Amino acid sequence: MQSYTYQVIHGHIIVMVEGDPCLLDTGSPFSVGYAPISIAGREFAVHDNYMDVCPAYLAEHIGTAVEGLIGTDILTNFTICIRPPEQLIEFSGHSPEGEILLPLQSFMNVPILPIKVNGQIVRAFFDTGAPLSYLLPEQLAGLDPYARQEDFYPLPGNFLTDVYFLAVCIGGEEREFRFGELPVELQMMLEAEQVQAIIGTELLNHFGLCFSMSDRVMRLDSVGRLAAAY
Repeated sequence: MQSYTYQVIHGHIIVMVEGDPCLLDTGSPFSVGYAPISIAGREFAVHDNYMDVCPAYLAEHIGTAVEGLIGTDILTNFTICIRPPEQLIEFSGHSPEGEILLPLQSFMNVPILPIKVNGQIVRAFFDTGAPLSYLLPEQLAGLDPYARQEDFYPLPGNFLTDVYFLAVCIGGEEREFRFGELPVELQMMLEAEQVQAIIGTELLNHFGLCFSMSDRVMRLDSVGRLAAAY
């Protein structure tokens, strides 16, 4: 097992790997960087860009220096544990630990987890590259937004979205999340995989988590319980 410190910058997880700041992005099937990325004693080749995303592009949009992006082509080789109280990320070969069990599915190794919104079970991508969570427009119909926010994704680029507060049930635990409305380009991508939502890094405000794509499982612990343990 190897542990690395991380910071959350503008909602993005920036992990220090061998002294280099890298974006941890469970929503990206491919890793990018200026050089191979070494994690837990293993070296992984990376792309110089993916969908025109490169370290310079990431640094411009996140607002901090980034040397690489760690995508699911690397993450699938490990069990990943994110521990918010300590701001540590662990890469190991152990089975995931935690009180709340969630079965995972995936598309191109991007994790898909079940959540309940508005009384309906939906399939949601877990995307640590997304500070804001997202729902399809019909799931937000009739609700009043509390704000309007700018965001970006590689496919649509920069865009504005209304933001809503909604209660979400994950593994039997109810929490309040902020949701934006999916832009058309992302709607088409999600609907092709019968996915109805994106859960972003706000999940870590509520839970510590461990997940393994090879075991197809995620386990959660409430952040309050984890903080008390430390």
